[in-house]
Amino acid sequence: MTKQEQESFRPVLVELQKSITAELDGTSAADSSITPDNAIGRLTRMEAIQAQSISQAGKARLKKRLGMIDRALRSIYEGTYGSCVSCGEDINAGRLEIRPESRLCVRCAGRR
Repeated sequence: MTKQEQESFRPVLVELQKSITAELDGTSAADSSITPDNAIGRLTRMEAIQAQSISQAGKARLKKRLGMIDRALRSIYEGTYGSCVSCGEDINAGRLEIRPESRLCVRCAGRR
């Protein structure tokens, strides 16, 4: 992948980074802790705990993706963006358009 092709992904990655950061900065009611002194029924409490767990898992996935985006931006700077970190082959442009933070080609990703 040429340097110009690599640089064409920078604005996409930066915009995605901003979007995810904004989403992580937002808080929801599901994120607040469930205290035993809340006057809610047992089923409602269980639903609130489940919603909290789902929200926390979603935020963990977003944080992981944000780290991958940071690595992708760093690899553009280093000139290695678009190369599979496992086999060294170019990552298909279609894959990078869908998941610009991808570090593995389709073949190597399928092996994991």
